[in-house]
Amino acid sequence: MAEAVDRRGLRLPRSLTEGSALGIWSASSPAPAMFPRRYRRALDAVRSAGFDVVTASASERNAGIGAASPERLAEDLHELLGDDRVGAVVAAAGGHTSAAVLRHIDWDLVRAARRPIIGYSDLTAVLWSALSQAGLVTFHGPMLVSEWGEWGGPWPYTVDNFLRALNPQETPVRLAPPPAWTDESLWWDTEDDRRRTSRPGRWRCLSPGSVEGWLLPGCAATAAHLFGTPYMPDPEGAILCLEFQEAGPDAMWAHLLQWENSGALDRIAGLVIGRHFRPRAAAAGSSDFDAVVRAVLGHRELPVLVDVDFGHTEPRLTLPVGGRALLDATDCSLTLLKGQT
Repeated sequence: MAEAVDRRGLRLPRSLTEGSALGIWSASSPAPAMFPRRYRRALDAVRSAGFDVVTASASERNAGIGAASPERLAEDLHELLGDDRVGAVVAAAGGHTSAAVLRHIDWDLVRAARRPIIGYSDLTAVLWSALSQAGLVTFHGPMLVSEWGEWGGPWPYTVDNFLRALNPQETPVRLAPPPAWTDESLWWDTEDDRRRTSRPGRWRCLSPGSVEGWLLPGCAATAAHLFGTPYMPDPEGAILCLEFQEAGPDAMWAHLLQWENSGALDRIAGLVIGRHFRPRAAAAGSSDFDAVVRAVLGHRELPVLVDVDFGHTEPRLTLPVGGRALLDATDCSLTLLKGQT
């Protein structure tokens, strides 16, 4: 089969074939060991969706900080990528330490295997590194314990977007907001015994305009760990998609200033801000996130779409990291282009 390569020379991951298993990888926190009830519930949900499951050797361990040493976790990824049963690798959960694994990953193997790798939050470090080091498109999307382990089953919007991403369409797909969303936090294995309360929401235009570019979605706090390292992708022409977790406008401002002061903000084509998860007021009292974005953009005429569902809120989109898209902020729309959906 001919290799799928996009116009920039990036490798596109293989589509998920019938009968393929999902490989479960604990790249950061030891969530399966810490939250066994939710973990078992997530495995049942994945199997109910028609997937077999292959768990990496250290997926269910707990070394006190991560599931295992960074070297062992990298070996786990290599084992999953070399397993013919595994059609895609799904992170078990986020955390804080996936950056420690990066130097131990065989990026040539990642590129050659062309398996979809899916995660978000702390997995931003792995996804962006796969782009910069392996030239491989990955997916910013749901993880096992956090999304598949939801009480009552994963949200249909989340599953539908996940399945579409792993089976790319030959025609553009216009994404749409879910009918309702939630950022309610129920502590796993002690409080998550009911469906979380949701409310309606919409995507909003903060700065009009439309642009075609490539998607760079991720958690702002994790992306900050990559500045000054070889793992940071070149943002030229990117539609930068940043999401913030339990942050106030002051914390958001600090992250956006890093992008501005580095010069990266002058190289992107557009900006998408994720729906805020449990937002806080700034220390001085302001809750105006829009004002922060406008202040950092200044004279730049970038299209900006905000409150898009790809962060820590639920349900969520699955977005290709490196995939082509059309951002029309004026129309409050985001469209995944041919072969990227």
